[in-house]
Amino acid sequence: MSHKLVFFLSTIFFCISSCDNSRSYSLIELENNKFNTLKLRVNPALKAEGFEDIFKELGVMSTQEILNRLKSKNIEINIVSFAFYYLANSYAASGDIDLAIKYHSIAAHNYINPQSLLKLAELNFFKEKDYAIAYEYLHQSLEVTVEITGNNRSHPLSKNAKNKAQYLLDELKKLAQVEAFDIKAVRSKLKKELPGLLDNYREMFELGSRKVM
Repeated sequence: MSHKLVFFLSTIFFCISSCDNSRSYSLIELENNKFNTLKLRVNPALKAEGFEDIFKELGVMSTQEILNRLKSKNIEINIVSFAFYYLANSYAASGDIDLAIKYHSIAAHNYINPQSLLKLAELNFFKEKDYAIAYEYLHQSLEVTVEITGNNRSHPLSKNAKNKAQYLLDELKKLAQVEAFDIKAVRSKLKKELPGLLDNYREMFELGSRKVM
């Protein structure tokens, strides 16, 4: 075998070995992965059908099956985000509210998951009676949903919780009218903070710069 051929094969082997960056992560690593510091794989071209496939896969899984799915090698970030959302729902269904809140908070704060943002809005509306925080989470959820769906009402994400979101919005507006919370102050806060949140979302999911209308 010639020296050139040996060098060529050695180079190929090195590339295969060094370029195979697929690995699995611990649950704690994924929980602490704020704005994708782990550099998980991202599919920026994920369309409505892709989201629907994720929902169908995770929506029928048990708690343990979701935890096992999170151990998958080279897992894509949208799957992790919604795995935490469905994991929280699974814990809620079993009556473990503390873990449900924990994983909705992780999905909402570290992955900017619109469904978990909506769940936190519901939590603060129905249980905590903190209407200002509920209004804030609700609008974050709505804005991120539009960012993902492009205002396409047939997108599975748009259909998933539109009735709940609309109900909360209507009720919060009624409460604002009777001065149950300072809606002007919350809107002012959102005006300052929402652009940064959406920029973080677009950067994390590699969607490029936001279009300014």
